Parts: sequence; structure tokens; C-alpha cells
Amino acid sequence: MPADNHEKNIPTPTTLRLMKMLESSPKRFLEQYFPVIKNTTFHSHLRTLMSKRNITSSELIRRADISKTYVYQCLNGERLPGRDIALRMAFILKLDIKETQRFLTLAQKSVLYPKRRRDAAILFCIQKKFLLDETNSFLKDLGEKDLL
Repeated sequence: MPADNHEKNIPTPTTLRLMKMLESSPKRFLEQYFPVIKNTTFHSHLRTLMSKRNITSSELIRRADISKTYVYQCLNGERLPGRDIALRMAFILKLDIKETQRFLTLAQKSVLYPKRRRDAAILFCIQKKFLLDETNSFLKDLGEKDLL
């Protein structure tokens, strides 16, 4: 579902209704519900975000505590990050909730889902603009696995 529907309080169709729409017109369905991410790769998006936020590769490596090789593989399109690593990058890049969800989607990872306890805590931290270390402390205090 596009985030816009949730933000505008438009009721979302049921899964059954979505399946019927998909069956009747797959192209129209896909264009309507998954319109934006055409031709955007994770690595090009990561590079764009780093440039916009003035974050260097070495700063991302150091602040997100990710190995140099791993980051360069992500930047060169040789690998996609794991979900927690993508989230660590998102915190360093100071992405908001919508940007983080898109970032996870491009990384081919599941988006944050507020009905999952850990995901809800992470969403809270993003909303409150917590830093990565603050988020990890918050998760630990809740008895949840941190992002490191």
C-alpha cells in the first residue's frame, strides 16, 4: 500500500479486494500501488542520500559500525545490506519514517511494521529523531535486540 493512503486517512482495501484487483488488471494494480521505485537501485539511492546529507563513506562506516568492505559492496551494487544494517545506515543518514521505509524497500527488506514490538520501538526512535546509540539503548531497555 502506498504510504500516501495512510497519511490521508483513506481506508485501505482488504487483502481479498487487492487480490481481485491484481487478478483483473495486474498492470494497473502495480502502477497504482507500487508507482515510485522504478529504475532506482539501492546503491544509487544510498549514494544520493549520502551526497544530500554530506555523509562520506568513511563517516558512514565509522558511525554505523559497518565494515569498509561491506559498505563499499553496497555502494557499488555488489550486495544489498541486511535489514539491521540498512536501519543503521538510515539512522546515520537521519532518514524520516517515509524515507526509511523506501530505503528498506530498495534494500529488498521488509518495512517497519508497527504491530511488531521491535519495529514499533524503532519507528518511535525515528519519529523522535533518536541517534543510533540512543536507539540501541532504547531497544536494550525494552529487552529487544539492538541494531548492532
